[in-house]
Amino acid sequence: MTIHSRTGQLIVLLMLPVMLAACAINDAGSKTAQPPITLNAPPAIVIEGNCEITGELEQWLQITVPTRQEFQSRLEEAAAKNAEDVHDDTLYLAGLRDTVAYAHSPDCGAEIQGVMVKAMADGVDALQAYFNHTLSTDLSTALAEARKGLSQAASIQNDLITRMRNQYQVENNMTPTPKAS
Repeated sequence: MTIHSRTGQLIVLLMLPVMLAACAINDAGSKTAQPPITLNAPPAIVIEGNCEITGELEQWLQITVPTRQEFQSRLEEAAAKNAEDVHDDTLYLAGLRDTVAYAHSPDCGAEIQGVMVKAMADGVDALQAYFNHTLSTDLSTALAEARKGLSQAASIQNDLITRMRNQYQVENNMTPTPKAS
């Protein structure tokens, strides 16, 4: 073997890691396009229970209040992102929407649960369209009704939390807490 061919082999061996690293860096910068998001409609709401039974009201609130709060928080985080970056948020929010829809609602929570699930579905639909590049308006406008419904749900849930506390106080022979004005 001549010196010239050994030098060529050595150069190839030394350049191989550099070329592989360059390819890896180039690949890391480009994202593979994800397929469009296709989601099912939320499940039907089940009305089951009586708000006069304080434990049933409490159980429903323990599921729906933190889930709504998490939904609102994650929705606002997603609204600040680029369309390509909301894929996982959209799927996560669809799961939270379904969690609320599956929670059996006592009678006094039925109407607000419907408002909440609709608002969540509207938010998920807007993010889905944003990701899929089928949104016909800007994202903030598309989320306006969802935000309004979620705020309405928060207000009514707060009233139901007060009702639940008062019922527990009456059940325990205590004076109910006066309603804040």
